[in-house]
Amino acid sequence: MCRPLWVRCFFTDAHLSAVRDAIAACFDSYELKVKPELTWLFREDPPEGPSKQSVAKAKRLDAMLAAMDEDDGLSFHYTSGQQEHDAGPWEFRVTGLPAWQASMGDWGLCGLRFAVPLLFVEEQPSTFVNLFVEFARRLRAVHGYAGHGLVLSALRDMENQAFEAFLTSKLRGFDAGSLIAGATNAHQGIKTVGWLTAISHGYLEKIGGESTLRSELPMDWFGLHGYGDGVVIQAGPRPEPAPADAPLPALLVLPNMLLQRIRTPEVGLHYASANSESRLIGRAATEWLQRLDVPAEQIMAFKAKLLDEPRLTAHR
Repeated sequence: MCRPLWVRCFFTDAHLSAVRDAIAACFDSYELKVKPELTWLFREDPPEGPSKQSVAKAKRLDAMLAAMDEDDGLSFHYTSGQQEHDAGPWEFRVTGLPAWQASMGDWGLCGLRFAVPLLFVEEQPSTFVNLFVEFARRLRAVHGYAGHGLVLSALRDMENQAFEAFLTSKLRGFDAGSLIAGATNAHQGIKTVGWLTAISHGYLEKIGGESTLRSELPMDWFGLHGYGDGVVIQAGPRPEPAPADAPLPALLVLPNMLLQRIRTPEVGLHYASANSESRLIGRAATEWLQRLDVPAEQIMAFKAKLLDEPRLTAHR
């Protein structure tokens, strides 16, 4: 397991050639700007080629995408561990519905995730932000977010879920759950907020539009980055881990409460354990969704609390 920073974007129509071209362009940009040391590629039921191979022996992503039929689901998972079962600080993963599932409308959304080492974000925060905004624009993201999380082993995901559940109980700014599980419910609303949160115009209208963001989120602490089909909200100059033994940060509470109305009512995070290990399922998953919620009468107090939290304007 590794503790990088990651991005998740949820989007539609991964069966269309234009969207597949956009996915390939995202991967090319990730390689160019992040320079990840990717080692393994895993695929689920590929129409041709192995389900596991070294990146050095794999075809280019754009070539593999071009060779696929629209009724082939997308499943590409690039990892960076030395051994095939190892996790690493770099990851690029995409999952997409085949055309027949997408046409039914109730199979969820498609998803893309990439991870970078924490040091990359500390040294190049604007590059990370710009990369997220670029991906949201290329994919015409319905919603998405970026922040702290764990990269789990591609082959030992189930075994590592207990530790992920433990870590998220200690750090409320950490994400949890697999990309596929998140995509399954993504058509019902956003999953959470993060350091960066992408919201499409369709969802923004449900909370009053971009003007509401500007009036409710003070621009000395928050930034708005347009991506064509929506807006990325930036909460402060750096991602916030939000330790459970410290007060909730206003930088996460305020956007969470503002976007609460468009949050999905349910989410898939973990699977049940045969050994009764702690997992984020059922009530625990619901509590995770609500971890940043506060009573409405406390909103003004959290706005005042911003005065003690890092300003975004100081880093512009």
